[in-house]
Amino acid sequence: MKDKIVVITGASSGIGLAIARELALQGAAIVMVCRDQARGEAARQDVAAVATGLPPAMFQADLLSQRQIRRLAGAINDAYPRIDVLVNNAGAVFARRELTADGIEKTFAVNHLAPFLLTNLLLDRIRAAAAGRVITVTSGTYSSALDFDNLQSEKGHHFLGAYFRSKLENVLFTFELSRRLAGTGVTVNCFFPGPTRTRFGSGLNGWAALFPLFMQYFPFLGSPEKGAQTAIYLATSPEVAGITGRFYYRCRDIQTKPVTHDVDIARKLWSVSEALCRSNVT
Repeated sequence: MKDKIVVITGASSGIGLAIARELALQGAAIVMVCRDQARGEAARQDVAAVATGLPPAMFQADLLSQRQIRRLAGAINDAYPRIDVLVNNAGAVFARRELTADGIEKTFAVNHLAPFLLTNLLLDRIRAAAAGRVITVTSGTYSSALDFDNLQSEKGHHFLGAYFRSKLENVLFTFELSRRLAGTGVTVNCFFPGPTRTRFGSGLNGWAALFPLFMQYFPFLGSPEKGAQTAIYLATSPEVAGITGRFYYRCRDIQTKPVTHDVDIARKLWSVSEALCRSNVT
C-alpha cells in the first residue's frame, strides 16, 4: 500500500478510523472524510502518529448535504491525480423521519445517496489508478425487497426498517456499479463488518436511544479493529484483484438474497438515485 491513495468516509471513529490507522501503517496516503471538524482533526493526528508513508489529510463534509458532497469531491479531485481505494464507510440511523436541506429523507440520503453521488463524482480519479477499488460498508441484515413507493419512509418511518432498506440499496448499488464498470479495471465490492462496538446510533433520541445502549451489553460485539479486517483485506489483498460485484464477510465471498441479483431493480434504483441527485444540482 506504499503511497497508494485511500479515501475513507466516516473516518473519525469506529471502523473508518480503524481502517485508516491500519492502511496508514502499511504506507498508504489516507484521505479522511469527517463530518465534525474537531473530531476529524483529532482522528487525523491519531492516524498521523502511526503513518509510515505520506501524512494523512482530512476533509470536512456533512454527507447529508449534496452541496457539501459536490464541494468535497471537487476538493479531492483537485488535490489528487488518482484514487486507488475508495471506502464508503459513513452511515447513520435516525429515530424520526426527517428531511435534509435537499428534501431527502436522512437515512436514504446519507446511507445510499451519499455514497452513490460521491463515488460517481470521484470515478475519473478511481479509473486513473492502475486497479482502483471501491468498497462499501453494508450489513448482513438488510431488506429482502425494495418498495419504490417507500424509499424515503413515505409509508411510515421506523429507524431500523429505514436502515435495513438502505443496506439493501448499498448492495444493489455495488452490484450495478460493478456491471457498469466491467472491463475498466475498477473493482466494486461491499462487505459486512459483523456486529461491532462503535458510536453507531449514538445520536438517536426518544425510545430509539435505548437501541445502541442495549446493543453495548451484547458480548458478541467485536472491536472496530476486528470489524475493519474485511475492508483492509478488500483494499490490499492480491487475492481479490480483478474480483468485482461481490459481498464479503470475514474476508469471504458470501451469497446474497435473490433481490440483490435483480438487474431491473438495481437499474431502477440507479435511475431514481440519479434523478434525485440531478434535481439538486446548483
